[in-house]
Amino acid sequence: AAAAARAAAAWAAVFAAVAARAAASWARARRATWTDAPLARLAPAADRLEEPPAFVEFEWTPPEPSPAPIAQPPARRARTGPSVGAQLAGWARDLGTAVGPWLPTVAVAAAAIVAVTAGGSYLWKAIATSTPRATVVAPPRAPSTMPPGPAKRPLGGLHVISTPAGARVSVDGKPRGVTPLTLTDLAVGRHAVELKGDSGTIQRTVTVAANKTAEIDESIFSGWLAVYSPFEVVVSEGGRALRLDDKSQALLSPGRHTLRVVNRALAYEEVREVDLRPGETTSVRITPPKSSVTVTSAQPAEVWIDGAIVGDAPVTARPTELGTHEIVVRRTGEGGQRFYTVTVTVNPFTLNVDFSRPGA
Repeated sequence: AAAAARAAAAWAAVFAAVAARAAASWARARRATWTDAPLARLAPAADRLEEPPAFVEFEWTPPEPSPAPIAQPPARRARTGPSVGAQLAGWARDLGTAVGPWLPTVAVAAAAIVAVTAGGSYLWKAIATSTPRATVVAPPRAPSTMPPGPAKRPLGGLHVISTPAGARVSVDGKPRGVTPLTLTDLAVGRHAVELKGDSGTIQRTVTVAANKTAEIDESIFSGWLAVYSPFEVVVSEGGRALRLDDKSQALLSPGRHTLRVVNRALAYEEVREVDLRPGETTSVRITPPKSSVTVTSAQPAEVWIDGAIVGDAPVTARPTELGTHEIVVRRTGEGGQRFYTVTVTVNPFTLNVDFSRPGA
C-alpha cells in the first residue's frame, strides 16, 4: 500500500509538471499573438485554413429628419471585426497548437496514474479485507499400535481311498467326509487320520507338505492277531477279553488296537498298541522284564536254578525270568540238599534255607 501511494504521488507530480509546462507554452504562444487590431472574422469551414477576406466597414447615416419625425432609437453601430465565436475558435486552435506535442505524454501519464490509483486502491482493499490464513501442519502420524495380522500359512492336501469305499474319514478328530475324499485345506505338518468302516477302523498318521497332496489307500478287511507269551496271558480290548484259538490267534478288524495283556498269578500286566493290516496276521510277542531271586543259607551251600549252578549261598538278586522255576540248595561237606519249586513274579523273590530245621 505504501509503495502504491508513493507511485501515485510520483505520477501525479509528473502529470502536474507536464500540465504546467503545456499551459505555460500555450500562454506564451497566445501572448505573442496579441495585437490591438480587431480580430479577424471566422471563415467558412472550407476556407478556415486560408486567410479570411477583408471586410469593408459600413457606416450607417440616418436619413434627414422629416417633419414630425417619429422618435427612433439610436442606431446600433455595426460591429467591426470577428465575432465572439470566431475568437473562441481561434483560441482553441492556438491552444491545440501549443498543447498538441504534449498530448501523448499527458495521455500516457494520465493512464498510468489511473492504473496505479485503481491498482493501489484494489491492493489496499485486498490487504485490509484479507484474513491471514494459518498454515495447518499435520501432526506426525503416530505408529500403528495394531498388531500385524497373522501371516497366511501354506496349505496342503490329502486324498483318501478305502476298500470298500464309503468309510468315514476324520482328521485330527474332526469328521471330514467319506471315501473317496480329497481335502485341500490342511495345514502343513503331521495329522492323525482315522478311517472307520463296517469291518473296522484304521488309524494312520500322515505328513502334509505345502502345495502338495498326500495319499492314503487302505483296505478295511479283518486281520489276524497272534499272541506269543512265555506264560499264559489274558488279552482284552476295551474291557472285552479276546478269544484266542489253539494257535493263540484272534480275528480282528484292521487298524489300531489297544490291547491289555494280564497274568494275575505273576502280577504281570502290560498295555500294547498294535496296528492290524487287512487280511494279514500281526504278531504280538510278550517279553516281560526279568525279576530277581535271592537265596540265603545258614550253612555253606551251593545254589542251582533250573539245573544250572548259579553260585554259593548267599545268592543275591539274581535276574530270573517270570514264571515257575526249580531251585536246589546243596549243603557243602556234610551232604544233604533241599528242592524247591517256586513261582517268580514281577516282585523280587527271596528264599531262606536252614538245614538244621526240617523243611526249612
